[in-house]
Amino acid sequence: MLNKGIIKKIDGNKIIVKLYKDTACSHCSGCSGDSKYGKDFEFTTDMKAEIGDTVTFEISAGKVIKAASIAYVFPAIAMIAGYFFGEKILNLSENKSIIFSFLALLLSFVALFFYDKLVVKKRPNAEIEIISIEKEDTSTMTDSCKNKNAW
Repeated sequence: MLNKGIIKKIDGNKIIVKLYKDTACSHCSGCSGDSKYGKDFEFTTDMKAEIGDTVTFEISAGKVIKAASIAYVFPAIAMIAGYFFGEKILNLSENKSIIFSFLALLLSFVALFFYDKLVVKKRPNAEIEIISIEKEDTSTMTDSCKNKNAW
């Protein structure tokens, strides 16, 4: 999966990139509404970069599928397992088993939160490959206010 973004901050070999939203993200308002930018993303690189440069990087399809599975499938499995655990193991009524399934769902979200904070954020971004870092080309930029009197 190819992504692009603009470098917003550099700290040694760590760079913080403001991602462009791609078409896969266009239906979601999770990042900042209608803005063309998504969330900030931090990773390390040995490539020479400056603030304002455009970074093109790739995340393997397997890693994207793994992340989606963890985020979407794990809570559903936890909810189903919670229901059957409440019904079969604890011999709860159906209504109590349903409540137990929602508790299992809530616990799965808590587990994912801690997994993200303690495991994912601590790992180096070895699965991300930087394709290129391009300098910002200001030679083709036009001044949008140049012809404001013509309107």
